[in-house]
Amino acid sequence: MSKNVSFDFRHINTFDDFYHQFVQQFSLPDWFGYNLDALWDMVSAGIELPVTITFSHMTSEQRIQFSDIIDVMNDAQDMWEEEFIFALDITKSSN
Repeated sequence: MSKNVSFDFRHINTFDDFYHQFVQQFSLPDWFGYNLDALWDMVSAGIELPVTITFSHMTSEQRIQFSDIIDVMNDAQDMWEEEFIFALDITKSSN
């Protein structure tokens, strides 16, 4: 059965916020590094598949700010195909 994991970007403002939630959501060990290389290691070989990861309530500004993390998720989806599904929900900014 596929695991569904959602990251609510109304509560994620920094990279540390994201990585902290990632560690919690996947029950990762203390030695996990809060960086893109460690993230790639986990999504490419360290987490249980199948999984669906959703980034919700993401503003267009956050889409730019977190673009490298989004790229890692897209790369994992390309690599694992049906086993790793990544969904992105962009919310319009209220200016």
